[in-house]
Amino acid sequence: MDMKTVINKDTVGPRVNFKIVADWGNANFHAIAGWICAHLRWRSEPDSEFWIKTGTGYGDNIKALAAGEVDLAITTPFDLAPEWAMAGSHYFAGRGQLPGMRALGWLPQNDRLVFAIRADTGITSWQDLRDRKFPLKLASAFRTEDNMMMWAVDRVLEEHGIEVEGWGGEWLEHDFPRICVPFVTNGQANAVINEAIVVPQWRELVEKVPMRFLSYEPDALQRLQTKYGLRPGVMPKGYLKAPEDVQCIDWSNWAILVRDDMDDDLAYRITSLMVEERAELEGRYRHLPSEHAAMTYPIDPYAMWKGVGAPLHPGAERYYREHGYMKGA
Repeated sequence: MDMKTVINKDTVGPRVNFKIVADWGNANFHAIAGWICAHLRWRSEPDSEFWIKTGTGYGDNIKALAAGEVDLAITTPFDLAPEWAMAGSHYFAGRGQLPGMRALGWLPQNDRLVFAIRADTGITSWQDLRDRKFPLKLASAFRTEDNMMMWAVDRVLEEHGIEVEGWGGEWLEHDFPRICVPFVTNGQANAVINEAIVVPQWRELVEKVPMRFLSYEPDALQRLQTKYGLRPGVMPKGYLKAPEDVQCIDWSNWAILVRDDMDDDLAYRITSLMVEERAELEGRYRHLPSEHAAMTYPIDPYAMWKGVGAPLHPGAERYYREHGYMKGA
């Protein structure tokens, strides 16, 4: 059927040439990017164009947005990444300050950055690691300049006094947690530090291999927060068979970011589809319980405008206010 015969003229905006940077191409950010592009297409004049660029989801995504290479970027965590970028601090120190970033909202993922080690190593604490100068074969993401998570991992190890190569260990690297975590399951690695605790490979690991999740030490956790703003989090007792609450770093929620020069009506239009078409995106994850789904549904329009590390775009704020989602704010 020709597109012109099915468009609701009351909801159609002007023609757009719209570009998004998402993830490697096969994970959640690309699913979100496709969802946004599809519905924006149906709310824009025919002959609009849409492009999705691959990225890491971290530094390169935000740099592409700041440079005007793309119109919208997706990143995580929803608070730290834009907050640091706007201030030019911590990971973004020396990479340029990006003050013109604005948010359309966030999508929920209840995630943590955790450290786990095989029980057969005999390691039961960070102090054991230090005392034995234990040679970690540590599975994590690629140690590239763009990978903000690995910058945070380095800070976690640094604040706990842990060395990898210096103690005869090695890194086993892959950005995709579904490939990285199995390095421990198959015996190539003896420990893992990563996020994406919802992916089934984490559950497979703890079913097949006795693991110990090491809570971050209180002093180290305090320094991580004071020095860098890394937010403490808890992986609750029972999750991934943990026998007690695991103190760690929060790595939650996906920020939807644009620049302050985006047209107000376009920002309004994208925000409207994120709210009004949310059931379609949720449907991609509802085959799993929310606590095990990559997106922690449901999406809540009364909350999704709060807490992002960049101010709301005026067009997004207008949508939330007009539809009663910001009462009292």
